[in-house]
Amino acid sequence: MSELKILPWHAPLWRVVSQAIEQDRLGHALLLSGLEGTGKRVFARTLAAALWCEAPDAQRQPCGRCGNCRQVLSEAHPGYTALRAEEGKRDISIEAVRLLCGRMVMTSHDGRSKVAIIDPADSLNRNGVNALLKTIEEPPPRSHLLLISERPLALPATLRSRCQQLRFGIPPREQALAWLGQSGVGTAAQHAIALDAARGAPVRALRLLEEKGLDQQQTWKGALLDLAAGRAEPLKAAADIGEEQAGAFLRWLYGWLLELLGRGLATASGQGETDALARTLPRHALDRYIAEVLENLRRLESNARAQLVLEAAMIRWSALVALGRRT
Repeated sequence: MSELKILPWHAPLWRVVSQAIEQDRLGHALLLSGLEGTGKRVFARTLAAALWCEAPDAQRQPCGRCGNCRQVLSEAHPGYTALRAEEGKRDISIEAVRLLCGRMVMTSHDGRSKVAIIDPADSLNRNGVNALLKTIEEPPPRSHLLLISERPLALPATLRSRCQQLRFGIPPREQALAWLGQSGVGTAAQHAIALDAARGAPVRALRLLEEKGLDQQQTWKGALLDLAAGRAEPLKAAADIGEEQAGAFLRWLYGWLLELLGRGLATASGQGETDALARTLPRHALDRYIAEVLENLRRLESNARAQLVLEAAMIRWSALVALGRRT
């Protein structure tokens, strides 16, 4: 999303932040945390633009049209820095953090605020965190660090405790569906399916619709059902998914397994292939497999061979299904 606009479910958080801007008491370090697809990055970018916008509205939301707003959208504003890990790297380098800290202590060209968005903050290694802590503990005037994280507990407590925390939750389903309905992408039925697939996160659901991600997920689901029915082989299924999709597949798999767990615990008995499978899988073994999927995601982040991780996941899935048939 390239707009500078507060999403409907962000309104309570925005009232807090806009009042702080109005009273010139916005914190030097803010930690924006929550599930992927809840709009943290939209909020952070909008907040940065609000500090420089030439024509904000009555709620301090940026206009999105002035020169400063356009520069934020293109990440070209002189007071704005976006810090991310380099392509192909897991961590944000200590050199990049030091460069950022150096920029933050410099006086801005117009004397106004300086903003840095660190995304994701859990890509900071120990040295990067220590370098950043010095800037947070002795913040330059009118400087603001916006840290984004889907895994805030992965951050050191020394860093979390020095940040003002803004938590982004899943909005009510009706509100999320109404927002998706205004997007102009997909039908109402597709909105509901995408929202379920995104575990209630509207921005993630919209991205699935825009990128045809639902079709990909149906392909993955079909592959797992084929393995469960003995219609496919684990190594071939892993090869079909491919290394480039390993992370996306495992994140989807985690959500789908939670859905299976819920269906298996439900009293109603559905008649579909997925419902039948959910009833046969032993709960204790399914719990262990869900934990293994999370561990595989961590292994990927530690530069494990993606294809080997996929192969292990498919082999373990086949073993889990076989166990269910025997019990």
